[in-house]
Amino acid sequence: MAVCKIQKVNIFTHLELKDEIIEELQKAGCVQIIDVTPKLKKSNLSDFNEINNTESISALPEVKYCIDFLSNFVDKLKKSDKPTITTKNIYDYKKLPLLFSQFNYKKIYSKCKELNENLKELKNRENHIVKIQEHLKEWRELDIKLSDLEGTKNTKIIVGTLPSNDFVSSLEEIKKIGKEIEINKFDEDKKQCKIMIISISEYYTSIKKVLDKYNFDSFQIPLEFTKTPKNILEDISKELKSIKEKREIISSASRKLYKENLSLYLAFDYLSILKSRKDIEIYLKMTKKVIIIEGWILEKDIDRMKKSLSDKTNELEMIFSAPGENDDIPVALGNNKFVEPFESITELYGIPKYKEFDPTPLFAPFYFIFFGMCLSDAGYGLVITVLSYWALVKLEFGGMVKKFLGLFFLGGLSTFIMGAIMGSWMGDTLNYLPDNFLFIKTFLVDTIALLDPIKNPMPLLVISLSLGVIQIYTGFIIKFVANIKENKIKTGMMDQGSWLLLISGLLLSVLANTIGSLAGFKIITKYIIWAGLLSVVITQGRSNKNIFLKAAGGVLSLYDIIGYFSDILSYSRLFALGLSTAVLAVVVNNFVMLFKDIPFVGIIIAALVFIIGHFFNMLISGMGAFIHSTRLQYVEYFTKFYEGGGTHFRPFKVITKYIKVQV
Repeated sequence: MAVCKIQKVNIFTHLELKDEIIEELQKAGCVQIIDVTPKLKKSNLSDFNEINNTESISALPEVKYCIDFLSNFVDKLKKSDKPTITTKNIYDYKKLPLLFSQFNYKKIYSKCKELNENLKELKNRENHIVKIQEHLKEWRELDIKLSDLEGTKNTKIIVGTLPSNDFVSSLEEIKKIGKEIEINKFDEDKKQCKIMIISISEYYTSIKKVLDKYNFDSFQIPLEFTKTPKNILEDISKELKSIKEKREIISSASRKLYKENLSLYLAFDYLSILKSRKDIEIYLKMTKKVIIIEGWILEKDIDRMKKSLSDKTNELEMIFSAPGENDDIPVALGNNKFVEPFESITELYGIPKYKEFDPTPLFAPFYFIFFGMCLSDAGYGLVITVLSYWALVKLEFGGMVKKFLGLFFLGGLSTFIMGAIMGSWMGDTLNYLPDNFLFIKTFLVDTIALLDPIKNPMPLLVISLSLGVIQIYTGFIIKFVANIKENKIKTGMMDQGSWLLLISGLLLSVLANTIGSLAGFKIITKYIIWAGLLSVVITQGRSNKNIFLKAAGGVLSLYDIIGYFSDILSYSRLFALGLSTAVLAVVVNNFVMLFKDIPFVGIIIAALVFIIGHFFNMLISGMGAFIHSTRLQYVEYFTKFYEGGGTHFRPFKVITKYIKVQV
């Protein structure tokens, strides 16, 4: 079992030493601090409710504001501009307070606020005049100042658009209103026309009624402009150019501010460390003079924590105890370097409970084989291995991403091995090698390869189903062992033993009837089957109190045999995916040969088809290998023995977002 042993720890210390102890626990990074147990809460204890208006709480949002704003102006720095503070350096934890004290974040925050406000004003102004610009573009032909459109005391001017089909009808009705009316049409298309009507003031209401009847759309006058639309558009273009220049000045100032103040990243992480200490105080309990801290610690880290706290002060007491039955015990997995990448699959499903088997080392060998069988091409495996190794070394990922990269690295190795066994190197690419290099094909295909799934697929199918039988048997055996460890020997014998007996009898019967040399075992297999049937019927309905319901439950449970054989048949997907990868790779190579003889550009096109075709096949088949190998674990394997549902062990430690800290 790869679930790490864990202990509960209670720490008692003077109230005055609270900050020092919390800092040491954070630096040690091995204790998950929790709320004090209900038993202790019944004592005369109170919550730790000290008011902390510290710099870490007030400054952090301001520093984050600066980072968010300036990150929009990140430029690649020249070697000559290389700063002393970078996110790639590793900083000594002890020097962080000094480095932070030398940094005037308030001045930077004030400058960022100013620059950001200026940018917002420019943006708002730009949006406003751009809308006006779009509106006035349609009225460029209107040769009159907008200030004059308001008319005079005795005259009114109406400007807008009418549907072209209604212009004549509306014109006739308007003319009937009076003689002191002038109508000008200055632009027209198939749908609408632009008109300007000048009349005496007393006709205005009557004219509007007629226009509204014909869906007249009045021209909206921008109040802040007075010139003609054409002149206004020219002014707007000049103003937009000016806004662009001002924005560039602000951007340049922001880029300079960013380059000169990369300490913001250090400040943010330092303040985050301080804030996390304050946040953890909600879990503390106190008397008038004593602070009580409770948490979980891995057994392997106890001595390290003792030394860390003892070196700081002797005025404390540490009590360690085993987890209780009702405790919500966090779980940490401790596997070797080969198994650790497969923890990503376990975590996607749900980590085990504390007293449960860790399934990771129990499925890792199967997953390793299954992935390689599904992808089944040595060339693809080599590419995946190299890319995954490069990402692991160069990109320095951590956590779940690192585990996934490790998983694909091992999957690539498995694919390389399985591909070599099946003689697939980018499909049948080796068949197209020049005569001088045929010895490579002779060695890799004729000598090393043991299977050819395209010419003879049956061995691969038999291997796939055999692996299914082995894994399902393994699942039953794991659950049987778990029952024995929990002193449930009878349960193990009835639930796992009876089914193993029945399934074994049926499988042996199939083999005895298929393989001539095993025909003599037919009678024995019948006895095994009957023994299995009897044990299943007797045991599987035992939860019912009524004897008839017990018998009925046992008989009905025989239906589960269909599910178990369906599980075994599910492993044929290993054969199907492996075969499809090989066939698609061959198809890609056939396409390549169609293009290679085209004059001049044939070789280039063939190379592109080769690269793109095989990359696509590797990507799609790789996704299939990951998904279906994972599915076999979750659906066919885990259901036999694994429950999951544990909670992660999350120790209180130094966590940074931007810089690396050496504690």
